[in-house]
Amino acid sequence: MIKNIQEELDTQTALIVGASGLIGEQLLALLLASSRYNKVIALVRQPLSLEHHKLEQYQVNFENLAQELSDLCPVDHIYCTLGTTIKKAGSKEAFYQVDHNYPLTIAEYFHHRGASLFAIVSAIGANKHSAVFYNQVKGKVEANLADIGYQHLGIFQPSMLVGNRKEFRVGEYIGTIFMKLFALIIPKKYQVIEAIKVANAMMAFADKPSKEISIIQSDQMQNH
Repeated sequence: MIKNIQEELDTQTALIVGASGLIGEQLLALLLASSRYNKVIALVRQPLSLEHHKLEQYQVNFENLAQELSDLCPVDHIYCTLGTTIKKAGSKEAFYQVDHNYPLTIAEYFHHRGASLFAIVSAIGANKHSAVFYNQVKGKVEANLADIGYQHLGIFQPSMLVGNRKEFRVGEYIGTIFMKLFALIIPKKYQVIEAIKVANAMMAFADKPSKEISIIQSDQMQNH
C-alpha cells in the first residue's frame, strides 16, 4: 500500500509560473529536488539558464495566454509566484493584467483539466475593498480564485520580502533597513521575510494541504 502511494506521488506534475522571480527561483529548486514530482513545467517569457532532467520550459506570449495554454499537458499542482509593480508594469492596467488576469486564466484553465492544488503568492494587506490599488488587486485575485473551486487553494501573504533580486527596488531597500532596525518592536506578522521561507511554506502546504482554502500569513511562514 505504501509503495502504491509513493508511486502515485512520483507521477505528479507541477507547473510553476514566475520561476525567474525572487520566490520563484527558490521554489523551482525545491520542486526539482522533491520526490513528489517527476515533471516540473515552467511557464516563462524568456528561457531560464537552467537545465534539469525533470524541468520542461514552456515559453509563452502571456498576452495570448489562454490560447497558448492549450498545448500543455494536464498538471496536478500549480504554483504561482507572478508579481510585478505598477512602475515596472508601466500602468495600473498592465499591473492588473499580470497580478490578476494571468493567475486567474491559468487557474481556471487547469482546474477544468483536473488540477487539484493551486498555491499563489499574494501580499499582506490584500483586500478587494482596499483603497490602496495594489492591495485591492491582490484581494480581488484571492476572491476570484476562491470562486473557482479548487480542492486545495493556498494563499500566501508575505510581508516585505528579502533576498537576491535581479532588479533594485529603492522603496523596498529603504523599507527593509527600517524594518530590520526596529525588528524587536515590529509584530512578527509584519517583519521582513526571506523568500526561501515563503518557498518552503508553499512546499509544506503541498505536502499536507487542507481542504478548500488556506490563507497562510507571514508570521506563519517565518517558521519555515
